[in-house]
Amino acid sequence: MPRKKHMQSEEMAAPGLDISSLIDVSFLLLIYFLVTSTLEPRESDLSMELPTDSGTASNIKIDPLKVRLTQTGEITIADQIMPDDVTMESELQRYKEITDTTDSKPLVIVSADDEAKQQRFIDLMNALARVGITTVTLSGFSE
Repeated sequence: MPRKKHMQSEEMAAPGLDISSLIDVSFLLLIYFLVTSTLEPRESDLSMELPTDSGTASNIKIDPLKVRLTQTGEITIADQIMPDDVTMESELQRYKEITDTTDSKPLVIVSADDEAKQQRFIDLMNALARVGITTVTLSGFSE
């Protein structure tokens, strides 16, 4: 008896692409670019100050205030003798206000005699601190 050969009909599989490896590669590339890239900060995060229009006040330069302490304890500010500490402090306050309105930094040059009393020098420095003047240059003078 003859044997019948059964031909198995193979079903034709629909053509397709295996994209699982493509997805793996794309995720690896995504992770690579995330790790190696640097994030730029937004412009609002940058700490910068833009210049303001201050008019003509920025062009005015205020000279340093010259304060002199003599051997007798006499204090002169801009060649004017200060009769007491209240007058001295009011002159220093006026100078500070002028420099503040012109956007200048107040600078005081103190010339003290070597023979001047230390307490008088300390009184002068305390008056400068009360007014808010912190930039002080010390120099000696000889007559």
